[in-house]
Amino acid sequence: MTATKKKKRGGMKTLVPAALALCFTYFIFAPAEQYMLNQSEMWFSLWGIVPQALLTFAVAMVVLCLIGYLLPVKMRRAMSAVLISLALCFYLQGNFLNADYGELDGRAILWQNYKLYAALDTLFWLLVPIGLLIFAFKKRKLFHKCTRFIALVMVLIQVITLSTVFLTRPVEDKSLDWIVSEKDAFKMAPQENTVMFVVDACDLTYLPQIRDTDPEALKAFDGFTYFADYAGSYSKTKMGLVYLLTGEWYNNDETIEGYIDRAYDNVALYDTLIENGWNTRIYTSETYVSRSLVGRASNIIEANLTIGSHMGVWSKMLEFVSFRYMPHLLKPAFTFYSGEFGDYKSSDGEAIPFLKDNFAVIRSYDEKGLTVSDEYDKSFSVYHINGSHLPCDMDAYGNYVGSWNATAVEQTRGVFRFLGRILDDMKKAGLYDSANIIITADHGRFDEGPSSPILLIKPAGSTGDIIDNHAMAHVSDMHAAILKLCNLPYEGTSVFDLDESEERTRRYLYYPTTRENGGTLPLLTEYNVGRGQTFAETGVTLPGGADALK
Repeated sequence: MTATKKKKRGGMKTLVPAALALCFTYFIFAPAEQYMLNQSEMWFSLWGIVPQALLTFAVAMVVLCLIGYLLPVKMRRAMSAVLISLALCFYLQGNFLNADYGELDGRAILWQNYKLYAALDTLFWLLVPIGLLIFAFKKRKLFHKCTRFIALVMVLIQVITLSTVFLTRPVEDKSLDWIVSEKDAFKMAPQENTVMFVVDACDLTYLPQIRDTDPEALKAFDGFTYFADYAGSYSKTKMGLVYLLTGEWYNNDETIEGYIDRAYDNVALYDTLIENGWNTRIYTSETYVSRSLVGRASNIIEANLTIGSHMGVWSKMLEFVSFRYMPHLLKPAFTFYSGEFGDYKSSDGEAIPFLKDNFAVIRSYDEKGLTVSDEYDKSFSVYHINGSHLPCDMDAYGNYVGSWNATAVEQTRGVFRFLGRILDDMKKAGLYDSANIIITADHGRFDEGPSSPILLIKPAGSTGDIIDNHAMAHVSDMHAAILKLCNLPYEGTSVFDLDESEERTRRYLYYPTTRENGGTLPLLTEYNVGRGQTFAETGVTLPGGADALK
């Protein structure tokens, strides 16, 4: 064998492990780790992205090795230095060097607060490749040995890490034989309708701001009462919506999945409505409801939930990975909201899964329009939409302006204009006067700290400008309020039963993140919501964790 061939072969023996370390880190380890860390928020199975991960890994390996093989020896060595430096930087960034950006729940990241960190992180990303390039040309033989060793050790560490994760935290079975479908969306009954719009993250304080600055956005809201001192239950959708729909508290002493299944087993509200001839529908994500609603909510039906586009889900997973593994200066380009995975839901039948994205809901309404059914006389329907939820991408007139280019109040104005369209169409169809309409939210704004959701109610027959009610209303009053609006017997207190001067205790549980804590939520802090939206800690905390499940 000639000296030239030996050099060429030796160069490839270094480049291949370097390419392996990079591709394994970015296309195998990172997606699997990110999925497992956030699997409670994922509606699809890990195995749904495995083929794409393996294909991307294989293609990247072939391309990098082919490029390296065609390069001259010195350039190949330089390429090896760049590949191993990227592998190291990605791994260290993703697992040890990231700043605390908070939860990727759509809230804006204040990049200006990370100037010192940005400088240090950028310096790290510059020094590692430069140092390894210098090393490659100053100490050629030692560079080859060190690169091969580092690459193989990196892959071994990541294999062991993933093995440990899978052994201690089994992959959840995400297969569902039921879906929340679009069936009968925006279909009304000819006689009586009770409609509840749950506008995600719409804060109690947004309505006064809109009323003062953009009253036109509310011109269709005839006959509504604004509950100006309303209090919610939780700080996030995961529990706030489930409590709104079931009235069952989650005290961090059972798994999240177990709670959701239990909460929907016996909800008196739906049973009473159905027994009295009300067609009941709940439009939201499968994440927040359970299979026990099949046959009780007519749009929640038996069908296999599938991935509509595997490459679409995989591309979103790579965005998710990139936010964590990219250097700080590039992260703004990969800011990610986990709810975007929902865009790729599908089913194995003709039924279409409901998507709560604002623009998806608007497109669906534009296609279907408001219709009247002759299949039932009375209808109760719930529509949970992204509403005011960040990242704000809708202006005050409902136009898409790109993520982070609108405020929460501006987006709320756009959403209210869309709801106004529905209200106007109900008026044209002669359904508005006899309808009960509720506009509320699962939780308030995303600022750190407790907040309250909005509540607006129009009882059948009510007319006139929006009026304020200052009673100390609470989300626990909602089921009784719905039954009262429907002229059905109820237990407990309705928001309409409260005297505005009455003092009462209102429970609220705050948690800053939805990341799992041994199958439960992180620490829940209990507050008492006093008059005028004063939040006072009660001294009760619910830590959750594995010990709480024993």
